[in-house]
Formats: sequence, C-alpha cells, structure tokens
Amino acid sequence: MDPDFNPWDEFVRHAKTIGHLEEEEVKGDIAPKVETGRRLAAARKAVLAEDANWADLVKKGISASKFPLIFQIDQAKFKSWINESPNAALRALRAIWTRDYPSVSERIRAFCRLFHQDVLQTPGSRTNVVSVLLMGLDAERYPPFKTRAFKKAYERTGYDSPEQNADEAALYDHALGFLDRFMEQASKRGLTLRHRLDAQSMVWLSHYDKFWNLPRQQEDGPPAPPDSDMVPSDLLTLATELHLTAEFLRGIQSLLYEKRQVIFQGPPGTGKTYVAQELAERLAGSKERVTLVQLHPSYAYEDFVQGYRPTLKDGRPGFELRNGPLLRAAKRAQSEPDADHFLVIDEINRGNLAKVFGELYFLLEYRDREMRLQYSDEPFFLPNNLYVIGTMNTADRSIALVDLALRRRFYFVEFHPDDEPIKGVLRRWLKEKAPDMDWVAGVVEQANKQLKEDRHAAIGPSYFMKAGLDDEAVDRIWKHSVLPYIEERLFAEREGLDEFALDKLRGAGDGAETQQSDENEGGGAQ
Repeated sequence: MDPDFNPWDEFVRHAKTIGHLEEEEVKGDIAPKVETGRRLAAARKAVLAEDANWADLVKKGISASKFPLIFQIDQAKFKSWINESPNAALRALRAIWTRDYPSVSERIRAFCRLFHQDVLQTPGSRTNVVSVLLMGLDAERYPPFKTRAFKKAYERTGYDSPEQNADEAALYDHALGFLDRFMEQASKRGLTLRHRLDAQSMVWLSHYDKFWNLPRQQEDGPPAPPDSDMVPSDLLTLATELHLTAEFLRGIQSLLYEKRQVIFQGPPGTGKTYVAQELAERLAGSKERVTLVQLHPSYAYEDFVQGYRPTLKDGRPGFELRNGPLLRAAKRAQSEPDADHFLVIDEINRGNLAKVFGELYFLLEYRDREMRLQYSDEPFFLPNNLYVIGTMNTADRSIALVDLALRRRFYFVEFHPDDEPIKGVLRRWLKEKAPDMDWVAGVVEQANKQLKEDRHAAIGPSYFMKAGLDDEAVDRIWKHSVLPYIEERLFAEREGLDEFALDKLRGAGDGAETQQSDENEGGGAQ
C-alpha cells in the first residue's frame, strides 16, 4: 500500500461528489429527517405530559420520513409493542426523553432496560430505533443510525469498529464519535459539514454502491471554490457586505451548529461585534431573535440571568424577581422551537464570568439537562435553538479572567489583522468605497509589521471604514485614536512612538506596495 495513502482523502472526495448530485435521494435527504425530528419533538412533549394521544404521535413520528429511517418490519414490531404494552412503552419513552439522565448513553440504557429484547432481536436493530427516537431531542445532534452504513464507513476510513459485545449505547456513542471525526477530516479537506446530520447523510448515501462507485472527478487545477455550492445564498450576500469570505462565515456557522457557543477573539477594531450581530441576525432571520448584551466589571448574575430588583407595589417599596437577558432569550427560543435564536455577549471577558454565569457553566455543556436556578424553584434548561456568540478583545489584559472551564465550553474564532480574511478587509473596503485612499491599507499593514512582537496590539481595519474617508479624516483618526492605543501598548515609551508617525509609515507602506506590485507584474510576465 502507498505509505502516503490516507483513506479519509478518498472518503471525503466521494462525499464531495455525492453532495453535488441532483438525484432526489441526495437533494431530499436532510429535510425529511429534520421533519421527523420535529414530529418526534411533539410526540416527546405528549409523552412527558402523558397526553391521551401520545401513542399515535409516536407511531406517526417514527414513520414520517419519505425514506424510512427504521426498517419497515422493525417499525411494525415497535408499533405493535406500543399497542400491546402501552404502560411499558410510556415508561421506556419517558426514560429516553426525560432530562433525568446526565448523558445520552444513560438515556439509551434506561430505555433498553424497559424495552423487551424479544421485540427486536439484535442490538443493531434496537440502536436504530433508539437513534430515531433521539431525533426528538435534536435531529442535528442525534442523527439516525443503521449498522450496515456505519460499518462500511468504518471500513473505508480505517476507523476502529466498536467492541464485539457493545450494547446499544456503546454502538451509538461510537457512531457519534465517527461523525465528529468525519466532520473534522472533511473540514481539513475543504468540505464543510454543518452538523452531525450532514455527516450522517453522507455516510448513509455513500454506503450505497451506486453512489460510492461514481466515476472519479477530474482534480487537476484549482478546486471549485466553496462559495459556489456549499454556502447558502444569504451567507454569500453577507460575506460581500462585510468584505469577508463566505467560507469564513460558513465555518463559523458550522462551529455554532456543532458546539452552539463560539467566541470571536482578536485585537480591537477587527469587526468582531459587528460581524457577530450581522451574522446572528442573518442566521436567525429576524432582529427580534437576536439579544445583545455587553458585560462590564460591575455586571452580576442578577443582571444577566435573574435577580430581585427594587419596585413599587401599591405605592410601597419592595422587590420583584426579574429575568435578565439570558432568561428572556431562552424563553423566546423555547416558545419558538423551530427558529434559531442568538444571544450576542459583547466584551465577554470584561465581566467576572464565574459570578455572571453561575449555573450556566453546567447548562452550556449539557443542553439536555435541567437545573434549578439560584432564585427560582422552577427547573430550567438552555434550549438547543439558542446559540451564543461572544466577543473578546485580546488586547484587554482582563483576558486572564477567562478560565479554562469556560474556554472548554466555547469554540474560538480568531479575528486578526495579519490573517485572512480580516487582513484583506480594509483593502477590499477601500477599493469599493474610497479607491483614492488605498494607501491607508498599506499604512496599517506596515504599522502591524512593526507591532509584530505584540500580536494582540495589531491595528484593526474598522478604525478607517468610515463614510467620507479622506486625508484629513485619516490624520485625525491616526492622531486621536490609533496613536494613543499604540502608546498604551508600548507602555508610554515615547521614543518608540516616533516610528509610528503617519507620514513615515505612509512612505514605507507606499514603497512596500510598489515593490509588491512590481513583483506581481514580473511574475505574470514570465
């Protein structure tokens, strides 16, 4: 075997090919599964409330998909079991759909203890049914499982198979681990999978020989840009408006769908807050589904989550329990489960996070668990359709207050002026809005080169992304905004500040730009 051969290369290549097909099975694979998840979510609510129609909703839910997620014979056996043993079925369904267990594995084992093995004979069949029921919690996070499809995927990628005597929980946990690895490997090879359901769809389709044995696509020349077919049109439009790349925004979207919490980190002026709000609004589809809050040193749990506030009752002073922005956003998301809601936390590292977040440290990680809040006896959980975007200024020395416990609960996205796509934002904006001021981009790039020993001191593009930008405006911004910032980063070393005079940087920037232009022209003539 070729020592450089990596089976993931071939597997991801096939996934890319399948994703571009127009067959009904490919284009219509995700939507029916999402619809099944919605139907089962309604069935779950009925089961937990013990509504009279719970059995009908469950049976309709598991058979809702256009392409059966459970084998027809197994569907029939499961429905018969519900009809014949409704009390046992109700207890089993409550076990898998309640929030009393800290992990999915425990839910599955609790269900299987109550689900008689003589109904379905094999662990694989029972795991198939279990996985479809879990879609009632979150179809994107808990996609359906079929033994044969995952077995082929394990073989084709060299991924370890589950242990021979693995139970239903172990089989499903192993499959979820594979999907997470698949998403990681696909991302490295230019394929964005938004969530486990996307990855499962590729696994499901690729196990059919008619899709796996497709002719190899021509791979000479540059690959097709991900902005063409892999990115929704609304993100393409937003990327153009923000002068970013659609690939960058799609990557953030994928991180949100996977973890539900991300933090944009970088020096000031890199557009973190603006991008967070615009992206949240675009993904939510409405400003009303986006809640913005900014943390500061005096911000407390009572401000953010819930607390007692002074009020007048019948003309007498007193206190009443009021919800903070976190609870208000969560309540709105719970009331509209089919829509995505966003909580944008600006300057997240400026608050005392352990004090502000309280029980959220747990709830951010375990979205399927309930807890009682500090000031309330009612159980509370963070809904899966509430996403959190934080922004963090890495030039702020209070960054040290962000502890590892919180970092583990968020994905981090770097916004840095030395790295694309942030690096090219100012030049792209100037080209469109103020082409005569293109020299400003060279000045900023030159200043950042001189600040390279302190990466977090870099100057962001948004200082100069102002309407009506001209030489006078640049001089004013540089003198009264940029230079004081640089002086603070240099710890008031006035001698070093002379190197950042605007005229001096402009000369150096023009020279570097001319040299780069000459090199590009020379390269093109060869």
